Amino acid sequence: MKLRKKISIFFNIIILIVAIIAIVKLWHIYKINDFKEFTKAEFESGISEFTRDDKVKYSNAYSYKIYSSDYNDALIYKNIQVDRNTPYKVSAMVKYENVENREELSEGGVNIAIMDTLEKSESYVGSSEWKRISFEFNSKERDNINIAFRLGSYDDNSKGTVWFTNFKIEKGNKIDNSNWHCAFFIMKNINVDVKNDRVRTNVRLALKDDEVALLRDNMERFKKSIKELSRKSDDSNL
Repeated sequence: MKLRKKISIFFNIIILIVAIIAIVKLWHIYKINDFKEFTKAEFESGISEFTRDDKVKYSNAYSYKIYSSDYNDALIYKNIQVDRNTPYKVSAMVKYENVENREELSEGGVNIAIMDTLEKSESYVGSSEWKRISFEFNSKERDNINIAFRLGSYDDNSKGTVWFTNFKIEKGNKIDNSNWHCAFFIMKNINVDVKNDRVRTNVRLALKDDEVALLRDNMERFKKSIKELSRKSDDSNL
């Protein structure tokens, strides 16, 4: 009886260990495929791979990995609510390897963008260790937007590998006025030394009274023009 009991305990322990291993593996499979609130998208279906990476991480959280074996426009995006006519800044930590564009001179690469628009951050190609990239935009008349973390662009397709993590969005102050801040200085007399090709030349210039008056008149016109351009009509969408 004692032997049977020991054998039973032994098998129970084996079953428990197998169960724990299975749970850990299932949890890992779930985590590497769990994109939470993000949606995956690609221009050419089946070229890019989207996974959560527990090996290449900036922090404790699994990073979001996009790998394109061939040229493609691949991204993950999230819909966010925004206030109208308000500045925002979106940023993320990124790492990328062997990123290149189909066309040498293009706007493809690693970037942050607003889907279905040409609004995007600076694009990056090549390889880089973890660094923060950011994208500033104005919401204009929109109530919500799709923020995309991208490998590619509307301009060109890209290939390579990129990891995104530590996403952050910051809201700026809404500006409802149309005030311009300009400064205009009139220097009636100038007496300076200008050096060109090791030759120093003294330059003296002077404005006559009628020239000063003309400048003042032009600046008044400029001020009135700016005021008219900045004024919103009742049915304006801007």
